[in-house]
Amino acid sequence: MTDRDEDLIDLDAFAPADGTRIKFQGRTYAVRNVADIPAEDLFLILRAEEELRGKGPGEQLRMGLRYMGILVPEMDPATLGQLSSRQVLRVMQEAMGLAEVPPVGADGPSGSPISSPSSPDSTAGPGARSGA
Repeated sequence: MTDRDEDLIDLDAFAPADGTRIKFQGRTYAVRNVADIPAEDLFLILRAEEELRGKGPGEQLRMGLRYMGILVPEMDPATLGQLSSRQVLRVMQEAMGLAEVPPVGADGPSGSPISSPSSPDSTAGPGARSGA
């Protein structure tokens, strides 16, 4: 197999961009964008709501801290252990909001602020229909 430029997809060009940051105990941490999380970890996080349902508060917090370790890999385990369930939930909600699929186009189905022009028949005066 040859390594020609036209056959090369440079994945380094898609390296994670700076995204959301959180501040905890005076230190700032980057929160990974869900689009930059490896697939195996992303599937785990996307199933989080389903996985947490029916679990007790302790188990929910333990699982939430696991998800936080994926979303905020710079945060050491000791610091993660100091987060409250409310803080974990807030970070997860913000991160998952980034995963939402944007609407089609800029503003929904059309994406255009200008409406289509009227057909010639609709702008012609009475009795001026084409073919009449």
